[in-house]
Amino acid sequence: MMRPSPVALMKLAYMMSTPEADRMPLCWYGDPATIMRHVAAIGYAGIELQTRDPAAFSASDMGRIAADNGLSICAVGTGSIGSSDGLYFVAGDATIRRRTIDRFKAVLELAAQYGVDASIGRMRGQTNMAPDRATAFGWFRTAIEELLPVAQSLGVRIVLEPQARYIGDMLNTIDETIAFIKTFDSPALVYEADLHHQAFEERSLVASLVAGVRSGLMTYVQIADSNRLAPGWGNFNWVDIVETLRASGYDGWLTMEFLQRPDSERCAQQAYRVLRAALDGMPGA
Repeated sequence: MMRPSPVALMKLAYMMSTPEADRMPLCWYGDPATIMRHVAAIGYAGIELQTRDPAAFSASDMGRIAADNGLSICAVGTGSIGSSDGLYFVAGDATIRRRTIDRFKAVLELAAQYGVDASIGRMRGQTNMAPDRATAFGWFRTAIEELLPVAQSLGVRIVLEPQARYIGDMLNTIDETIAFIKTFDSPALVYEADLHHQAFEERSLVASLVAGVRSGLMTYVQIADSNRLAPGWGNFNWVDIVETLRASGYDGWLTMEFLQRPDSERCAQQAYRVLRAALDGMPGA
């Protein structure tokens, strides 16, 4: 029997915020049942949750809503924790650093309920929060060292997100992030790709995807067009991106993360149409 090509195994997911989170510009915000019903009707297979405080909503109810709509929860993100609650791993105040670690432990426990991984992006903070760059990385390393055994015990992984320098000055590129990960020698620490940030920081977007797949440390890919709008409303060549991932052997999730303009419903439809066409080798990508 012929094995399905890796591109056929890629699945499309949409990003939404959990009920307690503040409105985020990059994901669908609102009633979870309504959002998931619309996402599933469009054709998506998964949902990525952006959460602020897992203690403030019912994880089991969220999982039930996803299952009722035939959706898989594919990942848990933390994009609003820093901006909403001021919690950062390299905050100058030791009490805040402690609260940040404890909050992320709760995120790991949430992710474990769904059998998925949990990511760290903006909430790592910036080095100017610390007395110097070395101290900032030392604080971040100390936090990761405490969190890794928790992740391993729960059977999940910590996912680092390389982010563009306009957001922060820690782990901007894939090479920097991979080098940092390898210093821990732990299977519970990996990273996610994000086309928006890679377009800012990498010499070649598609080459960075190849390097990511080859590293064995890239878990999934977050999707946005060149202007951080929905695919097809910018200048990225989606056939090239999808074919690069296929040729590299990637078979994971493609999660939509872009500005919700003009509105989430039209964004989700647009993104699905373009990515589905590229995945299926149809015109219109």
